[in-house]
Amino acid sequence: MFINKVHAALLRLQLRLVVAIMTVIITMTSFVKQRRMSHENGITAKGRVRVVDNPTFPEHDFFQAGREWPCRIRHATVLFKDDAKMTVRGASLKFADDRFESPFDMLMNTGRVGLFWNARTFWDFGMMTGKHGKFFVKYLAKYPQSLYGGGDSSRRNPVSFGEMSFHTQTCYAFVDTSGEFYYCRYRLIPIDDWEGTDSGALPEWWRDHNWLQNPFPDEERSRNYLKDEYISRLEGDGTVEYRFQIQLRKPPHDHEPKWVTAEYEWFEEVTPWHDLAVVTIDEALDYTEAMLTWFDLGFHPPSLPVPTGKSIDDPHSLNSLRQAGKWAGKARLLSYKLRGMPEKFPDTRWSPDWEQIPPMPIPPGPRPADDNPRQIQTQ
Repeated sequence: MFINKVHAALLRLQLRLVVAIMTVIITMTSFVKQRRMSHENGITAKGRVRVVDNPTFPEHDFFQAGREWPCRIRHATVLFKDDAKMTVRGASLKFADDRFESPFDMLMNTGRVGLFWNARTFWDFGMMTGKHGKFFVKYLAKYPQSLYGGGDSSRRNPVSFGEMSFHTQTCYAFVDTSGEFYYCRYRLIPIDDWEGTDSGALPEWWRDHNWLQNPFPDEERSRNYLKDEYISRLEGDGTVEYRFQIQLRKPPHDHEPKWVTAEYEWFEEVTPWHDLAVVTIDEALDYTEAMLTWFDLGFHPPSLPVPTGKSIDDPHSLNSLRQAGKWAGKARLLSYKLRGMPEKFPDTRWSPDWEQIPPMPIPPGPRPADDNPRQIQTQ
């Protein structure tokens, strides 16, 4: 018994050390480079979220029928500052029209499963991919499940952020009014004309080669085309609407189930989706307000707890890492205050900040009328 307790304590200490190291690295990067830890190229908008009138999920203190909040949503192209890259797309939802404070925040990405599923795989992903994704293929080879996850979650040339679905992948918790505990997953889907296939979902060959992330050589659209499209949808009286849904699953009483891992999806035939709320977005925020808005998994009511990990191999350790991300957000905002707001990302790929993964001879798209096109400054 004593040995087991010591072993468990050492595992918790190892996780805390990994979380601390990753937090320091990401926080310093956020301050120095004035960038988010990921999901950098995004659009933020606001609207309202309303719980459905006739819930099919268990009675809940927070998600009460007909309850309504103002909200903000941020869609982004993950990691790269180019909407035409073949990569993951994100959606962050805040149950408040506020830069920070909120009763409930949730972070989601395209795909039912992802590229990593605990602190160990997240650490390896960060260490092995490195600058320009140099060892991305080696990471995929080390964790074959990540190849499936990357193919499932990446999108190439989607038409709109409003025509994709976004999943939490990791598990959260839901406690109903009777005190019954469930694990849960959330997703955000288009409210109309969505039949289960996202815009930009990859065909089989590209799913198996999802490290080939550059735009096609003949790409001529702006590197901000998804942001521009979303803004155009909201012009005038335009809206973008979603269904916010939840899956619920009771765990065994005597052990932690294997199905809490983000490696595998919960199939709808076994664990059905319940409509939770309708999200209606009607106004895009300006650049400054969008940059000052950030999301924190630490914002949740007691009846919607966030499980955290006990070791680096615990599936809940991803939640431990993501909750520590608040320090990177604070560092980025402090950097804005001390050094000023960074400029908007330019439309052209000939700007020095555009990343090529893997390298291309020249960036795709129109070449600027400039003597030294790779030296132009961000505008």
